[in-house]
Amino acid sequence: MAFAAFALALVQESAARLWIEARDGASSSRPLAGVEAASLSELGAVALRVEGLAPPPEPPPSPNAVEVRLASGDPLRGTLIGGEGDRVEIELAGGTRLGLDVDRLARLEFPAHAAASARQAYEPAPSGDRLYWIRGTSQDRVDGTLESFRADGVAFESKLGSRVFPWSEVAALFVEALGPAKAPEPGPRRVCVEIAGGGRLRAELKKLDANTVALDLGQGQSASLAWNSIAELVVDDGSVRFLSDLAPARAVEGWLEEGEPGMRWPFQLDRAQTGEPLRAGGRSWSRGIGVHAPSRLEFELDGSWKSLRGSVAIDDSVRLLPYRGSVVFSLFAGERAEPLWTSGRVQGGEAPLALPALDLTGVRRLALVVDMDERSFIADRADWLRMLLVR
Repeated sequence: MAFAAFALALVQESAARLWIEARDGASSSRPLAGVEAASLSELGAVALRVEGLAPPPEPPPSPNAVEVRLASGDPLRGTLIGGEGDRVEIELAGGTRLGLDVDRLARLEFPAHAAASARQAYEPAPSGDRLYWIRGTSQDRVDGTLESFRADGVAFESKLGSRVFPWSEVAALFVEALGPAKAPEPGPRRVCVEIAGGGRLRAELKKLDANTVALDLGQGQSASLAWNSIAELVVDDGSVRFLSDLAPARAVEGWLEEGEPGMRWPFQLDRAQTGEPLRAGGRSWSRGIGVHAPSRLEFELDGSWKSLRGSVAIDDSVRLLPYRGSVVFSLFAGERAEPLWTSGRVQGGEAPLALPALDLTGVRRLALVVDMDERSFIADRADWLRMLLVR
């Protein structure tokens, strides 16, 4: 049995290919075996991903599943291992363990801990740190100062005195920033790592090869991730940006009947409109915008972006419904009445439709529009997938 598993792993490794996206939008692939580079530019890439590897096994449900928001604004998901001093340790998909210093953190949330109590809307304290403490079936806000992380909980100073709150009694923890977040200087070796299963890390690439991606996280921290725990690797030098990193300047969404309240379905950034991970064409997408037709999202740009690329589809969540939806996607640039691009009819269950490379030279306003293809709006869960701005 062990030999069979080993043989299967060898077959998968030999079949694995590195998918390379160039700055002009052209894509190519090559065998993963033998690949070695210290920057994406060495491979002529703005983005990389590996195809043909088995994904990391789904972790079993854990009461210590944690959703992290970094001080940079980026999310991470994993399992809490514990903590010591100023550092908390989590395990990412694929088994990579990552230590995070307190100054990298904005908040921790434990959905499974909170499920047993009356969950409330979480928000940071006006000043200082804030802990949401589970007490039976209720939660209390505790404002004060985080003293340290421990293997068994969080040492916290508050009006209750200095005490350790066990991890099992922590629903959420907000950490006050000690100063304005300092963005890292752009550089040719900076990358954004999209983590399989959700979340992302920004770091400097030290080296990538056929087995792992080695990262310098700064402040003396490093990490090494296996390829099957990485959804995608993208340059983070300021020359590309996902549209879902920007908040729309204006959103018109939902079915609004004249003289009636109508219905509204809020958009979701990097999630399907239902709040679940984006899924289309039978695979997960770490980046995109989930909406429900009819929808119009308007983004303000600075005129410096040269092109836009991406794909569109109806989210795979409709595959379980008796009706799978039918929409038309359109993109409008500036004040032009005619669309820059339109999809034609897109139906649920179809493979994602790739956009052509769209010229955005000088464009300062971009509108993403999804219309109902038929009178019914049932199951019109539309996904703007991996919309990438390129300079």
